[in-house]
Amino acid sequence: MNVFDLFSTAACSLGGAGSLKWSWEEYYQKCKELKAEDVSVVLVDMIKHPVSGSVPISNELFAGEHPDGTYFALYCHSGGSSGFLQKKLTVQFPKYNFVNMAGGIGAYQPE
Repeated sequence: MNVFDLFSTAACSLGGAGSLKWSWEEYYQKCKELKAEDVSVVLVDMIKHPVSGSVPISNELFAGEHPDGTYFALYCHSGGSSGFLQKKLTVQFPKYNFVNMAGGIGAYQPE
């Protein structure tokens, strides 16, 4: 699987509507809660616009180096493409949890 075949980094998609979403405020809160339970959370940059603590999307990211139960919080420009990718990855990698960052980078707020 090539993750880059599943979405366009240059365009937003309406296919992400209805996905599990976190606001940036919820992301920071969930990170604290999950990390306290020793659950990994990875913030994934899909658009080459890194924010503090994010990692760029790559095929290797989902190749099994993260423990079962890891949460991948995906962000794009508006939340549309990340929601669309979230739905595709959830089926392919049921051992992980995928979350769409609502509003994408346009709603980003530093902690």
